[in-house]
Amino acid sequence: MRNAGAIFALLLGLALPAAGQTAPGTVSTPPQSDSQTATAGSKGTNIDGIAVRIGDDVVTDSEVQQLQDYQQLIDGHAESRAQVLQELVDQWIVRTEAAATKFPHPTASEVSQEFQALVKQFKSSQEFEERLAHAGLTQDGLRQVIERQLYYVRFLNYKFHAAAQVTSAEIEAYYQKQLAPQLQKQGLTVPPLNQVEAQIKQLLTQEEINDKAAQWLEEAKARLRIVVQPSGGGG
Repeated sequence: MRNAGAIFALLLGLALPAAGQTAPGTVSTPPQSDSQTATAGSKGTNIDGIAVRIGDDVVTDSEVQQLQDYQQLIDGHAESRAQVLQELVDQWIVRTEAAATKFPHPTASEVSQEFQALVKQFKSSQEFEERLAHAGLTQDGLRQVIERQLYYVRFLNYKFHAAAQVTSAEIEAYYQKQLAPQLQKQGLTVPPLNQVEAQIKQLLTQEEINDKAAQWLEEAKARLRIVVQPSGGGG
């Protein structure tokens, strides 16, 4: 994108706390005999490796692969296994608390709406299908990831929105020091502050939510027993 709308692109995206930070309490262990788990019946049993143990629960290798496939589709490349593991631990923490509060999941209609919005980011439906296949994702798998992303983001916004306070001075500072210079650098007209104040406030509020969520996640990880299993070769 090369228009003024790019300045506010972050407002329209799904913002999750940054992954890839080393989690307090995270340790690695040597291979264990129970580091794989069966995920199907006795015929053609599918063995899914355990990527991370979180207390008595686990994150599986297939979850790691699915998130990497999603990143490949969206960004053209996947993060490292270590970064993806940290993100999945964050997601586990969010999912556990959200479930405890009975926070509602997105509806099928809401997931479909986000799915279609994603498809429209590609030049054509054919390009989307080709990129999807190249990433190793199915449409059902993509919908699963979209549903989880919506769930996590909405819960974090619900949990921290009230505490995310943005002042008029912060809005004006962002306008003067960041937005206006960026637009001028691109040779674009700088709109009056009153025309973009609401968008700036939304952006800064989201950044506050992200900061508070990141701090909460680090504190939560410090209280958990998180054991990263050695990679079985995938990811």
